[in-house]
Amino acid sequence: MDKYLMDGCKLAYHPERVARWKHTERIAPIHIDVGMSKGCNIRCEYCLGVLQGNFYKKGTSVYFPRGPLIRYMRSAGKAGVKSIGFIGEGEPTLNPHLYEAIAVAKQSGIDVSLGTNGLLFDTGDDGEEALEHLTWIRFNISASSDEGYRHIHGSKEFERFLCVVTFCVGVKRKKNLPVTIGFQSVLTPNNLKEMVNLSKIGKQMGVDYHVIKQCSDDVTNSLGIYDHLAEYQEFRDTLKEAEAQTEDSYNVIVKWEMIGNEGKREYDQCLGPPFLLYSSGDGKLFPCGAFFKGHPEYMMADLTKQSFEAAWNSLRYWDVIKKVAELDVHKCYSNCRTHFVNDYLWKLKHPPEHVNFV
Repeated sequence: MDKYLMDGCKLAYHPERVARWKHTERIAPIHIDVGMSKGCNIRCEYCLGVLQGNFYKKGTSVYFPRGPLIRYMRSAGKAGVKSIGFIGEGEPTLNPHLYEAIAVAKQSGIDVSLGTNGLLFDTGDDGEEALEHLTWIRFNISASSDEGYRHIHGSKEFERFLCVVTFCVGVKRKKNLPVTIGFQSVLTPNNLKEMVNLSKIGKQMGVDYHVIKQCSDDVTNSLGIYDHLAEYQEFRDTLKEAEAQTEDSYNVIVKWEMIGNEGKREYDQCLGPPFLLYSSGDGKLFPCGAFFKGHPEYMMADLTKQSFEAAWNSLRYWDVIKKVAELDVHKCYSNCRTHFVNDYLWKLKHPPEHVNFV
C-alpha cells in the first residue's frame, strides 16, 4: 500500500550518487527541506518545530528574504539538487515569496513539494499556479472534527482547512494535474481516536493518500512523547482499521517501521547529510533541523549572504559533515527525518558476510 515508499528511503534509485559518496567524492545533496518561516499560525500539540526555533505567532514576521531565496533555488538547481520540500520548523505559507520560489525552483530543474497546515494557502491564481508546479502537496492534519482540530491544532479554522483541500482537489481534477495531494498525521496517544475517521474523510474528499507517522521527540522527553514510544505497539488495531480504508487510487499508509521501532537505531553514525540537508526559516543551512536552535557550530552557511553553490564548495560545509559523523546518534531525537537514509548508508559501509550470495 505504500506506493510512495514513505516508510523507507529511496537511495537505491540513485546508485551513481551513492557510488560517488562511497568513493569519498563530494556530492550535491539529492534533497533539501527548506524552511520558509520562523513562525506558525497554529499551535499543534506535537510540534517538533518548537524545539528547532519555531516561535509560533511571535516568529511570523521572520522569514527567508526574497532575493537570497530566489538565488538559493537557482543555485541549488545548478549544483545538482534533485528535489526541494518547502517544509521546516515554521509554516511555509507565512512567507510572501513562497509561490515565486516554487515556480523558480521548478524552472531550475528541481522537483518541488510543499508541506503545510493549509490554512493560509492561496485559493486564487497563486495557489492554482503552485499546484501546476508541485510534485506533491501534503496537508498536516491530525484531527477529524472541529472539536478535535481545536484541541490538537489549537485552531478554530477546521472548516477553512476543508475548503482549501477541496480547492486543491478541484484544481487537480479540472486541469488534470499530476500533483499528488495527501494528508499527513503525526500520531500521538491523544489523537489516535481521530485516525480512522480522518482516513475516511481523506477518501471522501478525493485526496491521494493519508499517511500516519510517528511523533518525534528528543531523548529528554521535551514533548512528552519519547517516554511513551513503547505504547505505540498498542495502537495496531486502530491503525489497521484506518489502513483498511485504502481503496482504488486512495492509499492509507501507516509508517509501521518508524512507529514500531521505539526510537531505537541500528546504526552508530549520522551519514546522511551529504544526501539530505535542511535550511531554517531565516536562511541558515544545517545538516539537521535539530541544530536550528542554539547550535551555530553546526551551521554550514548563511544563505542570505552566499549562494548554495558557494556554500557547498566551502571548507566549512564539509567540515560540518565530518563533525556530524562523529556525534553519538543514540542521543539524537527519535525517528529523525534522516533515519532511513542513515540506516541504508550504514549497511553499505558495514555489509554482512557472504554478500555475493544474493
